[in-house]
Amino acid sequence: MLNRRHIRIKVLQILYAFFHSDSDDLTKSERELNNSFDKAHSLYIHLLLLLVAIQKQAADKIEKGRNKLLPSQEDLNPITKFTENKTLTRLAKNLSLTERFENDEIYWDENPELVGKIFRQIQESDMYLEYLNKPEATFLEDRKFVSALFMEFIAANEDVHSFLEEKSIYWLDDFEVSNLAVIKTIKSLKPESDQYARLLPLFKDEDDRIFASNLLKRTILNSSDYTKHIVETASNWDEERISDMDQLLMQMAICELLNFETIPVKVTLNEYIELSKDYSSQKSKIFINGVIDKLAIRFKEEGKLKKLGRGLV
Repeated sequence: MLNRRHIRIKVLQILYAFFHSDSDDLTKSERELNNSFDKAHSLYIHLLLLLVAIQKQAADKIEKGRNKLLPSQEDLNPITKFTENKTLTRLAKNLSLTERFENDEIYWDENPELVGKIFRQIQESDMYLEYLNKPEATFLEDRKFVSALFMEFIAANEDVHSFLEEKSIYWLDDFEVSNLAVIKTIKSLKPESDQYARLLPLFKDEDDRIFASNLLKRTILNSSDYTKHIVETASNWDEERISDMDQLLMQMAICELLNFETIPVKVTLNEYIELSKDYSSQKSKIFINGVIDKLAIRFKEEGKLKKLGRGLV
């Protein structure tokens, strides 16, 4: 689920908190990083469960209509295409989701008003009416509809973002990756999928978890040395003039250059330039590019830059 860029963002956030606190407890920072990762996966689960909650609210509305004292013909013969949507039904029966629902705190139960508001928006949309008016839908059509519904009414929904951000400070930067994970999960469902259909894991493989842990620890443990490299290379800049965020980004980049043999120099350089665009000033990318590029050349000349495979330097 998490890609390397998102892992770097998580590590950057924990490093920033570490260097701006009075604590030097590395173990605590590692716990915070793991908690941040777990929260990202929890957001993915919550967004999937929001789809399930919307379907359940639609089913409850139909049931209430049938149980009216004087039900109308529409109440007695409702259109159940949405509540019987094959993709939503598979999500609702998925054991990985139902187990989380039973064991964890799931926030949609405490805010049925938000779920109802989203369902009303869906009901009033042309997309929904067009879906209901089509002949009996195939599994692929159901799946396509759920993907479109999610992107239109949930992925960019400010009410959903505001509500969930109040629940966890970790989720401020997690929506994009979690939204993509939800869409990928929906598209992975097939007609033969059952309640054992696998949800996306937090990491692609164990290497990513190890990368995250080592990047955090080695940046903290070697911070003083990395700062010296930066100051020596940016000789026309006083250390005080280099922003804290630029310092951290460059320290992480140096850590990657010196400790991760399978990550190409160009990838490291590009990644931290891109991060600077979102987390630092407009001029930072030029400064960071210049410093890290010079350091990469110097490390290579000094024999410190050891990369495995052709083309990695």
